Amino acid sequence: MNRAEVDRMVGAIREAQHRLASPEMTEALLPALNVAYFLLDGHGPNFEDYLAAFRGTSLPFLGAFSTGEEFDAWLKAHFVPPPTGTVQLADERCTLGYSRSSGHPLLLRLPPVEDLRRPGGVEGENRLWLALDKAHAVLGSSSEALEGLHCAALALHFIKEAGCARDFARFLTHLDEPLPPLCSFASREEAEAWLRKHPRPPNGACVQVGEEMLTVGHQRERDQRLLVRFPQLEELDDVKDEEFEEE
Repeated sequence: MNRAEVDRMVGAIREAQHRLASPEMTEALLPALNVAYFLLDGHGPNFEDYLAAFRGTSLPFLGAFSTGEEFDAWLKAHFVPPPTGTVQLADERCTLGYSRSSGHPLLLRLPPVEDLRRPGGVEGENRLWLALDKAHAVLGSSSEALEGLHCAALALHFIKEAGCARDFARFLTHLDEPLPPLCSFASREEAEAWLRKHPRPPNGACVQVGEEMLTVGHQRERDQRLLVRFPQLEELDDVKDEEFEEE
């Protein structure tokens, strides 16, 4: 997920909080405000397809299947290279994603448009979705803000579909702490083997290799994969101290 998409989502929620001018609504919208940052932890590739399918952007249609078993049989025969696209499963439309840690396939159900524009039903009774409903009303005159709002609402559906609701809840209660590593490996070789075999590497996620923390990098168009070590804050402070002493 690119930075412009993150900024659009965050900007829309902040604008809604400002217009609603209510401490209660501001607090209720916090999950929608922070969901974009949560997606940067390796969820981006799956969400990009989820968002593209919702917007009607061209993604390959993989087929219509009556049951999950029928789809699993098809996937076994078509897994190399790992496919990307949309699936019709019974009466539900889905995108095909992959687990960040294991790489196992995930079918992610797309919500109906009305669930984002005017949330209703059981979800609409939830405090967050009622706040999103009010945000929709106050942002109705701005198409760009509404686009960001709908993207944030879709991201909340995505987290639920991807089975990450518990991780997201923990993220919201520990915003001032670094996210735990996605996976841990005993050696660099083990981590590189995992990265090579992953059907869709979780770009931006952190993995632990021995005592080091590395970030997964994946350039999707060229399928370039790497593990990057970023210096810790204390290391940067040490470098600054050394430069100061040399002067």
